[in-house]
Amino acid sequence: MRVQSQPAGAGVAPLGFAIGIAVLLVGLLVSPFVIAPLGGAIALAAGFVWVRRGNVTTDPPIAPSVEATEHGTGERYSRSRLLERATLGLGGLVAVAVALPTAGLAVLPSFLGQRRRPVDLGPIAAFPEGEFVVATFLADPEAGEVSRRAAYLRNNGLLGTLPSFTIMSSRCTHVGCPTQPNGPLFGRQRKTERTAGGEVALVPAQPSGFGCPCHGSQFDNEGNRTAGPAPRALDRYEFSIRNGRLFLGRLYSVSRVDGTGSQARIHSFALKGDGEPATGPEAWLYPIDSPS
Repeated sequence: MRVQSQPAGAGVAPLGFAIGIAVLLVGLLVSPFVIAPLGGAIALAAGFVWVRRGNVTTDPPIAPSVEATEHGTGERYSRSRLLERATLGLGGLVAVAVALPTAGLAVLPSFLGQRRRPVDLGPIAAFPEGEFVVATFLADPEAGEVSRRAAYLRNNGLLGTLPSFTIMSSRCTHVGCPTQPNGPLFGRQRKTERTAGGEVALVPAQPSGFGCPCHGSQFDNEGNRTAGPAPRALDRYEFSIRNGRLFLGRLYSVSRVDGTGSQARIHSFALKGDGEPATGPEAWLYPIDSPS
């Protein structure tokens, strides 16, 4: 009976293949365009080496036995080689079965996107210049109260001939908890604006920054992070003025704000997820940004 010896390092290729598959699957959840391709490359390289080494033997050629010449060529593949190739093929099928749905869920929403209607907050005369107002509104009137959001809004006056507003989301950029103004809220001066999208409540405030009661993140009046685990400044809303009324548009993320009010320079980015940095090497480790 012929015994086929394994080439030196033959056990490394299966291990490398398994590691590559694991990195690929983790990468699809963490970073589809950086870590996932790296895992795929490792798996392909290890699989190629695995197959190649499975076809190489170190034994010297042995003349066929009389029994083999009489009854055929004998066994074409060794049992170990058959198991190796079956494992390789099965691993590839499992990787594809897991990777395709995961990649679809991670990638497709960014290309399909969702259109959101602008939110009418009322006439710009309802927002005194230089003062903060906490506005609560329905982001999606069809969804009802579950879509109610709050924003910190300040009328900055004119920038040239155009109105300027600072409008920040109240959600902390750490894990999305609602933040609170670090200062008094004047609930007795609450106003209600009736719009096509529902009632909008406007409560004047005098904040000296904003704080998250959940994990202690702190932000200044421009939304810059000053303390705590939040990875970036407060997200902001785009806005537009139509027939003297203020409309909210899409959310976008901000790494930092230089300056104040109408003279502020905003370092803006596409909307990021909770806990996701907008800049730096850590931002490369996150998947494709979801549509706002």
